Formats: sequence, structure tokens, C-alpha cells
Amino acid sequence: MNSELKEQFFTSIVHFRKLESALSSECEMQMNEMVILNSIAGTCCRECPCMNLDVPMMQKKLNISKPAISYILNTLEKKKYIVREIDPKDRRKVSISATPEGKAAAKHSMQKYDELLTALLTSFGEDNMRQLIQLIDVLDDLYESRNK
Repeated sequence: MNSELKEQFFTSIVHFRKLESALSSECEMQMNEMVILNSIAGTCCRECPCMNLDVPMMQKKLNISKPAISYILNTLEKKKYIVREIDPKDRRKVSISATPEGKAAAKHSMQKYDELLTALLTSFGEDNMRQLIQLIDVLDDLYESRNK
């Protein structure tokens, strides 16, 4: 790969990270926090006041480690967005539920994310977005296969 192409790729990655940072800033929480909080708040209801977070599924979805999930849960707990309690049905498990503040923050962050993504998608175009997603997936697969 020539050096100019490498430099363009590096610059594009930096711009992509800047976009993620802007989305996080607009949504008032990190993207990983938003995904986990919405996973918790989105499944909580009156009939099921608590849930157990599917940590392996979150690890795969966010491509992060179990300690990183724990760190995010600690952050959400410090912000008073979630509470963790020993599951009364199985004391070996910890139940996680969203607080009213957490549910409101989850709703607000998803509204902001949806607004921003809709605006970007409208300007960028659905076909371009599909192509970008496909190319990023191919690049990710190549990277993953190289690191096995």
C-alpha cells in the first residue's frame, strides 16, 4: 500500500472516531454506555422489574471485554442510572434495573442518536450507508482473521 493511501486511511479513521465522539457528546453519554443502558431500560417493565444483562452478547455486540462491561455498569450506577441487587430468586445472580433517571436518560440519548443518525442518513443516502457498513464489516472480518 502506498504511503498516501495509508495516510488517507489514517485520516479517515480519525474522522470516524471524531464522528463517534460527536455522537456521544450529543447523546450526553458514551456510545457503549448508551447501548448497555438501553439494553437494560428497554427490557424493563412493570411485569419484569429487573433483568440480568446478557454480558457475553454485549461483549460481542460492542467488541469489548467483561471488565469493560463492569466498568460501564459502575459508571451507570454512579450516575444513578441503574441499580444492582442480589436476585431474590437466585442469590448467585445480580439483577440490574434502570432507575427512573436511567430510563429518562436512555430515552433522551436514543432520541438524540436517532435524530443525528436520521440527519446523517438523509444527507449521506441509504445506498452509501449500506455500502459503508458492508465495507467496514469486510475490513473488520479481515482484521479479525489476521489476529486469530
